[in-house]
Amino acid sequence: MTTFDQFTTTANQLLSQENAPPLELRKILLDADDLIHSDEYQQLAEDQRQQVQNLRKELKNRIQQIELGTSADLVLEVPPDVIKQPKVQPKPDVVRVQPAAPSERLVSPTQGYDPAAEAHMEEAEKLFYSGRYSEAVRLFDRVLHLEPKWERARQHRLESENYLRTGYIPPVALPSEAASAFGKAQSASRVGRYEDALALLQKAHASMRQAGIQRWQEGLDFEQKLQENIDAEKVYQEGGQLFAEGRIDEAIERVESAARATGLPKFRDRTQAYRRVRDKMRQIHETLSSLSVDPKVIGQAKVDLDLMLSEFGANPMLERLSSRLQSVIPRAIAPLKEQVRTFKAKSERADTLVDAISYAQQARNSLDQIRQLSDLDESLERLQDEIDRSLQELNRLESALSTARTAYQNHPSWPASAYKTSLEVRARFPQDPQVQQLNRSLAGFKAMRLSAFGLAAVVIIMLLFFLGSLGMDRYRLYQLAQTPSPTSTATRTPTASFTPTATTTATSTATPTATFTPTATPINGFSLRDIWARNGCYESFTATGRIPLGGEVVFLTTERRFDQFNRECALVEHNAFGRSIIGWILLMDLSPVDVTPAP
Repeated sequence: MTTFDQFTTTANQLLSQENAPPLELRKILLDADDLIHSDEYQQLAEDQRQQVQNLRKELKNRIQQIELGTSADLVLEVPPDVIKQPKVQPKPDVVRVQPAAPSERLVSPTQGYDPAAEAHMEEAEKLFYSGRYSEAVRLFDRVLHLEPKWERARQHRLESENYLRTGYIPPVALPSEAASAFGKAQSASRVGRYEDALALLQKAHASMRQAGIQRWQEGLDFEQKLQENIDAEKVYQEGGQLFAEGRIDEAIERVESAARATGLPKFRDRTQAYRRVRDKMRQIHETLSSLSVDPKVIGQAKVDLDLMLSEFGANPMLERLSSRLQSVIPRAIAPLKEQVRTFKAKSERADTLVDAISYAQQARNSLDQIRQLSDLDESLERLQDEIDRSLQELNRLESALSTARTAYQNHPSWPASAYKTSLEVRARFPQDPQVQQLNRSLAGFKAMRLSAFGLAAVVIIMLLFFLGSLGMDRYRLYQLAQTPSPTSTATRTPTASFTPTATTTATSTATPTATFTPTATPINGFSLRDIWARNGCYESFTATGRIPLGGEVVFLTTERRFDQFNRECALVEHNAFGRSIIGWILLMDLSPVDVTPAP
């Protein structure tokens, strides 16, 4: 709840009471003055400011009514020669108006006042509104001596006397210099400048004394409050020094005493901060004294200790705890290193993508705990790089799997994009449930793809066979062009003939004559493999015999023949074991031939 809300609530409660205590009314009136001179008042809305002003006026009127109601029972300290007539109540025909300037006064519609009294009244009100109440009382006495029935003079004299007697003077009724110094003192006090506030308050007291006001209760109360705050600030500084020396319990006692004396949030907050430090130090001490070392607890202890050192600076007890912690850290890091290697190995052997990512993240978390406790050595830096790369790869595979599933949902009839995108992840994690589901979805596409590949392979094989056959035919024609064919040659052969010769007796004698007879030169060849001689060209005809590898054959003159694949055949004869085999064979199954001349 803000100061504005507290003030309005309390003021409305007091004003709603018929017999509100005057002391409480004066206190809430002082609170109204404090609120008006505060920074919060400048931030209020216009209607809220007007509400504060109205409540202040009502409080002031209520206090004046109470004082006027009890004035009949009071014996005013007025000399007998000043007021000799009995007290007279104001007449009904006199209108009582609260003036906004010293020149305003009560005016009767049927009666005027003595000019001398009016002059004294004007001067007295100037003194009254300037805060010079002791001088104003003397002038009000002169006015009442001349005009005993002037109620306004009586009221202002009563207020002035009450201010001088009780010392409860609202800020608006203070002398201008005193009010200015008092407002500055309050502002300095709000920001914790208590020494400056006390100096400004002394200046306000001096202005009050110059105005003849010896007692100013609000100033005295404020001065006492300032002195308490100054003393509390000194105790607070002592507590801070004790804390810096490591005497935390004594520091808490000092700061807590300052908080009890003043109730300032600053001291309460510092007390709570010191207590938190003490509790944290006890927890860290228990953790370091334990036989079992939990890396998480050690890491949290290091974080807490670093925060305390950064907040409160060098402290002997904190530094000792830090030294103990540094000696325990190696024991905490050893199991973490083993965890990193274990999780990394599990991530590499995981059957599902989710498990692989989970293990890799656990390994990185363990590395983060190690880094929190100490710097990473060279081996751990390498592990960090490997784990980071593995996580990047796993995240890429996870993204590819998600993209493939989306692509399949968008194009279920021809999921080529899903098949291509998920190749790597399906090969890496075949046991993953999502991968298995995707494989079942892509089964039809795989079958179509395999059929297409098979058909393409058949077409390619047939094309290669056709090209090979064409090449062999061309090669056979080339070989045939290089093979010599049988030709006729002239050979001289002697023959017996009888020719008559002239002798003394008639006798006949034989004389040789030269004749030329053409003879065929046989052409031989050798088989390149075991082949069958057939009675036609070629496979569709019946075999007549088997010619072994390297068997010699003799070409027989005949016409050229070709099979259904346009391969040329030759009619040959092969003699083996006294048996002659004659048939057609392919020229491609024979080695180059040798031409041997006949003897």
